[in-house]
Amino acid sequence: MLEAIRAGIPSRITVDATTDLRHHLVEKIDKDLSLLESGISPKGRLVWGEYGQGKTHLLKLIEQQILDRGFAVSYISLSRNLNLSNHMNLFPALASHLRTPDAKIPGLLNPLTSDTLPQYFLQKLPEIAQKLCHPLPTYVFKAFARYDAQSMILLYNALMGKKENLTRAKAICRQHFKPEFKLLPRFTQKEHLLSFFEFLPYLLQGLGYKAWVILIDELEITGKLGKVARLKSYQNLNWLLNWSKQHQLPIYTLAASVKALQDEVFFGKKKNDATQMPVLAEERLGTEAAAQMQRFFDFATDSHNLVLAPVHKKELVLLLDQLLEIHHQAIDWQYPIPDTFVKDAIKTIDASHKPIRQVIRIYIEIMDMYAHSGKMPVSFTENLFTETDFGEEEPSEDSSVSDAAGFQETSIHKLFDL
Repeated sequence: MLEAIRAGIPSRITVDATTDLRHHLVEKIDKDLSLLESGISPKGRLVWGEYGQGKTHLLKLIEQQILDRGFAVSYISLSRNLNLSNHMNLFPALASHLRTPDAKIPGLLNPLTSDTLPQYFLQKLPEIAQKLCHPLPTYVFKAFARYDAQSMILLYNALMGKKENLTRAKAICRQHFKPEFKLLPRFTQKEHLLSFFEFLPYLLQGLGYKAWVILIDELEITGKLGKVARLKSYQNLNWLLNWSKQHQLPIYTLAASVKALQDEVFFGKKKNDATQMPVLAEERLGTEAAAQMQRFFDFATDSHNLVLAPVHKKELVLLLDQLLEIHHQAIDWQYPIPDTFVKDAIKTIDASHKPIRQVIRIYIEIMDMYAHSGKMPVSFTENLFTETDFGEEEPSEDSSVSDAAGFQETSIHKLFDL
């Protein structure tokens, strides 16, 4: 536990062992989840904060609470290779990182093959098909439900949005449902792959989970993309957050970013996306798209979103007391702990001028030294954080460059890295 905290890797055991410093924000998210549970599709929220203020910790805390409440959740950390500009690449990433309360392995293969799907869900498939931009996913699922061992994995991968499996999946559906399958409208990946995204939350509810919650970290990577890719990212994020009420799906999204994205990209002198993106949207997609982009930037800075303020001293002292107890159990201290240890450490760190993640790392180093020397360092500085420069864009303004590269699976180390 101590080493996980030192490395900045949130986990259930560390979250449970330390105080919740953002309970007022968690309460707002809890209310959103209650709405989602009641059948309403609430507007998602952005989480803004400075570097090291605990955005990832908050998402991991929320992730565990979501699972405890019976929802399914997907947590992803964005990168150059995995960004929001192409939903055809984004959906497979979200599906492959899907976690459910009763499964330790991400994804749905185990729940789908180990449990008997309620009969009512199979009966509801025609009704669900009417809500999708194309009914193909319902036919792929019906073919999967036959449990044909030879094609089960292929059909499962198609349900999870893997484009390379769709052609073969359609052929299997054509074979099983030939008369009615001929009557379906033509399926194209560009226009209709979104239907698999739309189908997944209904499938999750059919399996007994309340809804689907999507957690997105490192949103600031969007500021590094080219102009066209940024436009597409904002449009896809707007859809995920449901800010324009484009869908009524049982989905709720939280996305976290450093505030520099807002200061330097949305309203910065170099890019000023809040002004430029509506213009670009109108040039390429028309007046309605431009209006949606304008509303997106207005809402992105609205009070509806969450802001991670610096931690108050009272809360910080409580957290450091808890870390002291964890450290004392993990390490064999050779010297007794002074009553003023936490107070003296806060002065040494100069905590009021540092992000909480940096304070925690320095504090653990101080405890390491004191445990073996009995001395509190006079001063302690650690340069852990560098600002992101949003001045440069991707070499190409055309997002087809990143689209052609396809989805690259995020490693487990990157997935849980701060």
